[in-house]
Amino acid sequence: MHEYRVHTLVDITNNGTLHKPFPFKTVSGDVVHDKNSLAIARNQNNNFNTMVQLLQIRGNVIYEQPPMRKDITLGNTKFGNLYEGKQTTWHFQFFTEQSEVYGDNENPVGQLIEDFNQVPIINFCKETATFPTSTFITNDSRTINTYFSYAGFSNK
Repeated sequence: MHEYRVHTLVDITNNGTLHKPFPFKTVSGDVVHDKNSLAIARNQNNNFNTMVQLLQIRGNVIYEQPPMRKDITLGNTKFGNLYEGKQTTWHFQFFTEQSEVYGDNENPVGQLIEDFNQVPIINFCKETATFPTSTFITNDSRTINTYFSYAGFSNK
């Protein structure tokens, strides 16, 4: 299996099923207690689903864990230099069986950069960064809010 990762400032939280009576906890551990918090949870799910659909344009993906939310200082990341200081980020690990499904040896994630760029997202969920457009931004060095990494082949 070939291991890839999505790193983003876009809230891609996977909350699971949201058809429950208030109050309830989502798969991600957030409490949904009213219509406003339910709307945010749905928007997060929509961003997660958009991301998975974009990944599956070129091949089937397998994942074992939902996106992980972390608060990090952006100094040594590939996010655009528009975003500074401590920000909330999401990291999603996934696998494919095919090699070079998203690029080649020189740039194993090149097609992901193209596929994701300028695809609409729903922002103002739980992001701490504000984007110039409500999209995944992958190729503007100043405003990149999503980048990818290839971790290599594993025997999963």
